[in-house]
Amino acid sequence: MIDWRAEVEARREALLGDLIPLLAIPSVKDAASSGPGQPQGCHSARALEYMLQLAEKNGLRTAVIDGLVGFAEYDASRMKRGVGRGHRDYIAVLSHLDVVPATGNWSTPPFEPWIRNGRLYARGAIDDKGPAMATLYALKIVKELGLPMKHNVRLIFGIDEETGMTCMDAYNRRQPPPLAGFTPDAVFPIVNAEKGQVNGRIERIAANEERAGGHESADEHTEMVLVSFQSGTAANMVPDEARAILTLKGESDERMQQLQASLERYGKATSIQGSVVRLPDGLVEVRVKGRSAHGMEPQRGINAGLKLASFLNLQPVDAEARSFLNCCELYFLDDCLGERLGIARRDEETKELTVNVGVLAYERGVMSSLVLNIRYPISSDDKEIIGRISRCVGRLGYRWQDVTVKKPHHVSRSHPMIGALQRIYREETGLEPELLSTGGGTYACKMPCGVAFGALFPDRESTAHQPDEYVDIDELMQATAMFARAIYELGNLDMPGVRLS
Repeated sequence: MIDWRAEVEARREALLGDLIPLLAIPSVKDAASSGPGQPQGCHSARALEYMLQLAEKNGLRTAVIDGLVGFAEYDASRMKRGVGRGHRDYIAVLSHLDVVPATGNWSTPPFEPWIRNGRLYARGAIDDKGPAMATLYALKIVKELGLPMKHNVRLIFGIDEETGMTCMDAYNRRQPPPLAGFTPDAVFPIVNAEKGQVNGRIERIAANEERAGGHESADEHTEMVLVSFQSGTAANMVPDEARAILTLKGESDERMQQLQASLERYGKATSIQGSVVRLPDGLVEVRVKGRSAHGMEPQRGINAGLKLASFLNLQPVDAEARSFLNCCELYFLDDCLGERLGIARRDEETKELTVNVGVLAYERGVMSSLVLNIRYPISSDDKEIIGRISRCVGRLGYRWQDVTVKKPHHVSRSHPMIGALQRIYREETGLEPELLSTGGGTYACKMPCGVAFGALFPDRESTAHQPDEYVDIDELMQATAMFARAIYELGNLDMPGVRLS
């Protein structure tokens, strides 16, 4: 009987030694450094190259597709006497090497990995570089033990999971699908259902035309004019900072004091922090601090953009700005469930629909927009959601742009992979392996029979997408042991309709 945990412990220092340099790569999508072979930017390309080089050193066959995704394959036929190369059936383990921006206040620099109190801190530690390295070492253990398997195993590493999953779309265009597989990008025990997503930008239809149509004269009597507003960098994150630039009419010192006092009162009432700062050329900056959270759980954060919009809506601002602020406050402020939009839904399998306003932007006379990330239960209809939102924001002169839909994903509990993973989890942890659902979008949805399996253990703090993201090192080792066993057992699992080579 294999002691999977002992095998992992024998490789603990090596695993951490390989993981720390990977965490030091700031693999945030970067259009400025994109180019041939690196469509997501130089740092994401470097992270993928690093991982595949490690895989090659461990005797795995590697390939890169469109600079977006790579895989490292273990050929099961090598362990089967009399069988040549070309064995095509495979089990997939999918991880991502891209990370979200490291916003907020960190105790240590986010791309300078730091170990303290048994935790490894860095952006990507739990989402998803730590688990990705765990899967490489899990396959390394299976390979080094010389264990026979019926199916090949592919570790697939993408670099566009956080901003669209175009990496897996590229993979699926060029490669046959796996028999089944898992991604270590959620929680244990097993996530077999994912909400659908609707993403898009709502924007003001014709801010320039409206301004030319008469607002300018009304603004002559306005005490404040909103010049610009910015909050958030990604649709799937709750923005934790917001910034507005204003011009104040009248006695500027008195208006500054009034604005500062008003912000202090608002902050006490809403438990946020803010500041008012004088800028050159008669401009004033107002900043608000919120709390970041993953876009699948916006209720865990404080949306700084919506809070700042609500505060400014209490002020005597110009008419053009008022339209933007009204849209923020009327439909989205303190409503993560879509009740005021009329799209609130819930089912027992995947729970409540959620709405996250991840990016808010305004520039006077030029643009006014909000980027939405909506996650809906498997029983809901994306067309109904889109239609209701269109009608609501249309009343305020806004319309949907660049709308994309990701359908819900569900794997039946009767699939043989589910039973195998449940048995592994029960025997390795002593806990009951209940089936879960998530509002998160993982690579599991890109496989016909894909689930999420780890890497976060039940009832543990989730710091994905947050400042001071970390992974508990002992728990990462335990997860690695379960990944190794899962790779071995799924690699030998007979599945309905599968031709075994």
